[in-house]
Amino acid sequence: MAYMVSLFTSLQWRFSMCTPMLGMILNFAGAMSQAAGQRQAAEAKAAEYRYQAQIDENNRKVALWKAEDAKARGAKEEAALRVKVAQLKGRQRSALAASGVEVGSGSALDILGDTAALGELDALTIRSNAERESYEQKVVASNLKANAGMKRMGADNAIIAGKIGARTSLLTGAGNVASKWYDYNYAT
Repeated sequence: MAYMVSLFTSLQWRFSMCTPMLGMILNFAGAMSQAAGQRQAAEAKAAEYRYQAQIDENNRKVALWKAEDAKARGAKEEAALRVKVAQLKGRQRSALAASGVEVGSGSALDILGDTAALGELDALTIRSNAERESYEQKVVASNLKANAGMKRMGADNAIIAGKIGARTSLLTGAGNVASKWYDYNYAT
């Protein structure tokens, strides 16, 4: 019977010693797991920001292509209009000459001059519209570049925040383990 009491006392002492140690180990493991989770969440957020930045960068390139395309289309439309105006002036000159009107003076010259002036105005309007469209696309491209930069900065900040959070978790866990260790060793 004395052996049983001795064994029970021994087991009770070991169990009372094991419980605080197990608590400290689990507390530290929880802190490690929380730190790893915060780092993983930060990496995922950073990857999301980088992906969005790459999309903005791709859209910026498309906007720049659209800007160049607008200028090229404008130049072609302007050139085509100038050809049409020249053809119109030729038809007017022929019609006036066939009617027996002197083409180089008076009303005939005014008609040809008005045709040329209106044609030039239309050509410049086409050029202006193309330049405006090109400028708008360049503004879009500039905004997309700024957005991409902000998202890359957000990715960097997410990584930093994750590291800080992980370190905070580890320090908090270490503080809890130290407190339990102190209580275990010195409080009794």
